[in-house]
Amino acid sequence: MRRGRGVLGRGLRVGLVVAGAPALPWAALLLPAGAVMLGMGVGSATARSVLRFCGYLIGGTVLVGVLTGLVLAGGLSLAARVFTGTRGLGLVGALLAGVVFPAEIFAVAAATDVGPLEFLTTFLLWPVMMVVAGLHSADIVGRTRRRAWLWAPWPGAGVRRWRRV
Repeated sequence: MRRGRGVLGRGLRVGLVVAGAPALPWAALLLPAGAVMLGMGVGSATARSVLRFCGYLIGGTVLVGVLTGLVLAGGLSLAARVFTGTRGLGLVGALLAGVVFPAEIFAVAAATDVGPLEFLTTFLLWPVMMVVAGLHSADIVGRTRRRAWLWAPWPGAGVRRWRRV
């Protein structure tokens, strides 16, 4: 079995975690707030705008997560040819995530109407998410198997859908 098999899937998983973790608290606040406002009937235009911003936040975060995952998978696949140890891969993964993470800051800022608290907390999570990507870099390229959630098969993976009779 090749070690590089599944790099894209593991990269996308880490990318979605890196982009999704900072946006998750804001989506968890926006969605119920908009639903309550819509249910009360008071300020339905405000409720619709809150729900629209929640949609922007979730959609933008997923797009940034996929972009981050693609950059991590591609960059780490190339870096794995140069670096033999896991420390170099960790550094490359952290730098790649650090380069792409401003897109998540922009997505959160745009979805929350540039709220200062939302912008500041997402900005402060930038180095934390770089560390997260760096710690998972060796697992993405298949050098280690420390993170079991990255190696778990997708639902239905390996299941044959068609059988010959």
